Amino acid sequence: MKKMMLLAFALLVLSGCKEKMPEPESFSFANKVEAANREQKTVSIKHMVQGNQVYIECIVPGVTFTTEKKGAKKGKIIVRSNTGNLYKEYHTAAFVIKGLPKGVHLLNVEIVGKNNQSFGMKDQFYVTIQ
Repeated sequence: MKKMMLLAFALLVLSGCKEKMPEPESFSFANKVEAANREQKTVSIKHMVQGNQVYIECIVPGVTFTTEKKGAKKGKIIVRSNTGNLYKEYHTAAFVIKGLPKGVHLLNVEIVGKNNQSFGMKDQFYVTIQ
């Protein structure tokens, strides 16, 4: 009797593992494509403040800032700050902004291509210089 119950339990467990879970009805294929397109256009920006310098690193898929990489779009990074009257262009993925005055600054970072045409990838963040 114990063997029969054990066998029935094992069959029950094993038969439940082969079924595929259905996707929620509100999540269709079109939503997956839109999500994939949004992921391709994302930019990841990390920053660190030391003194009056801001170290920034940008990770941008599909865009290169050097001429060595083939197949990627050539781009540059534009940093603006209305509070510190800052406008600078960078041609590397990692760079340092030096000499910001004391206070709170809103930095706008945008990835652009040739002739400053926007790739639609931008981010903004606050930094505090003490």
